[in-house]
Amino acid sequence: MASRKPAKKKPAQGHPARRTGASNVPFESEVRQALQPFKSSLFRHFHEEGQSASETRAALEGLTTLLTVHAQLRKSVDVKTLDPTILGEQLGHLTSLGKEVSEASAAILKHYLTFLGTTANFGGSVDEFKQTFEFLSRMAGDSPIVAPYLEDDEANGNLEAMPFVFAARELIDWVGEGKPTTPAGVLTGQTLQDAAGALGLFVKVDESAGIPEDSQWEPEDGTVVSSLADVPRLSAYWDALIGTAMLRYEAPNATPTESLSDALLASSGQGARLVKELIAEVLYSHILINTLEEPGKAQIAEMVAGVLSNAASSTPPRAEFALQVPTEEDLPAEQHHLIASLEEVVPQVESLLRVFEREGLVEINDEITVPVVLRSSLERALAKVSDHVLKGAEEAADPQA
Repeated sequence: MASRKPAKKKPAQGHPARRTGASNVPFESEVRQALQPFKSSLFRHFHEEGQSASETRAALEGLTTLLTVHAQLRKSVDVKTLDPTILGEQLGHLTSLGKEVSEASAAILKHYLTFLGTTANFGGSVDEFKQTFEFLSRMAGDSPIVAPYLEDDEANGNLEAMPFVFAARELIDWVGEGKPTTPAGVLTGQTLQDAAGALGLFVKVDESAGIPEDSQWEPEDGTVVSSLADVPRLSAYWDALIGTAMLRYEAPNATPTESLSDALLASSGQGARLVKELIAEVLYSHILINTLEEPGKAQIAEMVAGVLSNAASSTPPRAEFALQVPTEEDLPAEQHHLIASLEEVVPQVESLLRVFEREGLVEINDEITVPVVLRSSLERALAKVSDHVLKGAEEAADPQA
């Protein structure tokens, strides 16, 4: 009989995040008992071709550990659902042990979630399953995004026609040799008003004015604003120019980085393509992260991120389904209670998607699609958004961190 080589990917004691002596931790016995009815079918689900039985048992031990920690954080045992907020906190802690540990944990939990779904054992709603699945997919390093290879000439040709490229050029042209800002690089006063005008936004700046209740992406002409944050479209583009190092601060002005601004203005070459893709990346992440941070808007940002991810896949969503509030005929009776909240949420999801459409970052026709040339930018942006969510979960769990 050939001797079995030591397992390299999975330690013999189970999951890499499993702690010594974890067999006595709170909730573990309850979790094991709750999993008992699934024991045989779970083993079959986790057993992969060419994998030994001991490796499968090790994977299930890792799952047990993860579900036990999940129960500890949510202070109850429910092996038929997973709480996305708790998952964010849980995987955030594991990231401190290494990205590979966090990704391996997310992959195991995603595999388990698939088991619950395919065996009709998931205890939540369809929307909750989708939200949890998409979150774990991102955390596991999986992505439905398909980004075919494009030659620089083809990519630049596509980018030339996009509204966000035109807007970024207008703004960098307005900056000229430099414009005065605060030490943090923020536009204020008359300079802010002029910058907005460069993007076709005719606002009036009054720094004593109150904060608008709901800032529109493009404020109506004559709107009184007090700060850059009150002009979301300008704020996003200014952040994009700063975030790509196209602008740098040299007291008292923000001045262009000549090589990068030249690349933005160019219509050919690898550099021209790269800088435009970087601007798109910052715009995607800026809009999503700012929405996440607005009170009561986190769900909107998460749903839009999910739609964008699928819109960059090989099976983009149909607009009539993605942007339509389901009726009672569309949902089983136990999910009819979701309709009221969806009537409020879906229009906000569409509104945010229309912002991306306005800038050429997504196309909404019969299907919702992300331009092929921008799919790598979107994928990097969604990774930034995921990191932001994890950082927030870590800080909420440990305010002193």
